[in-house]
Amino acid sequence: MKERTYSMGIANAVTDFLTEDGWHFSFDEDHGIFRFDLSLKGKLKKVNYIVDIKDDEYLVYVISPIGADENDQKMMANMAEFICRANYGLKMGNFEVDFDDGEIRFKVHVLCKGITPTAAMIKRSLYCPATMFDHYGSGIGDIIFNDVSGKTAVEKCEKRSESEIRSILDELLDNEDETGISEESGMDAMVAHLAARFGITAGDEVGQSSEDTDNIEVHTDLFDKKGGTSA
Repeated sequence: MKERTYSMGIANAVTDFLTEDGWHFSFDEDHGIFRFDLSLKGKLKKVNYIVDIKDDEYLVYVISPIGADENDQKMMANMAEFICRANYGLKMGNFEVDFDDGEIRFKVHVLCKGITPTAAMIKRSLYCPATMFDHYGSGIGDIIFNDVSGKTAVEKCEKRSESEIRSILDELLDNEDETGISEESGMDAMVAHLAARFGITAGDEVGQSSEDTDNIEVHTDLFDKKGGTSA
């Protein structure tokens, strides 16, 4: 059988980032595959990573610790709708559901043809899936355990974005003298103002990074601790 080849340059770049960023990982040198776990603050608590290195690209697969029941047609239909609605408009990566076994994962593809990925590129590709699972994990759980529809589950998850902004504004409004913000200006107007300032447009989800990779720093508070947890 022909031995599989992969880019050592890409593999070394990923190794360097994971090491410097404090992740605990294993690497299959024969197949070019990294494996590690990551603890989250959200409903799912932990997700499993597979980083598959190829000749001029790599793929990041982040797998949910819970999956849908492939024998429950209603649940699978709700999960499929949830996945489609959550994926709509995403700027990087996508959710996937396996109809054969109910596995749920988030995938990011990074093309590296002619280049070695930078630390910023690797960081974005690894942090984005965890951010998305933190944002949508409660919806996955609602469908599996609470028989919630796909549409309702997505709406509950995406409502968090507005709720979090309003929570920040509530704190600001409590200190009007320092911020110059008055309740008379209206909560809705301030939500729009804050969203515009941080580049959030209607339909954007948490984890949809802008082209400025420095913004990925915003998402570091989603983790219990830096890096992954040992298997």
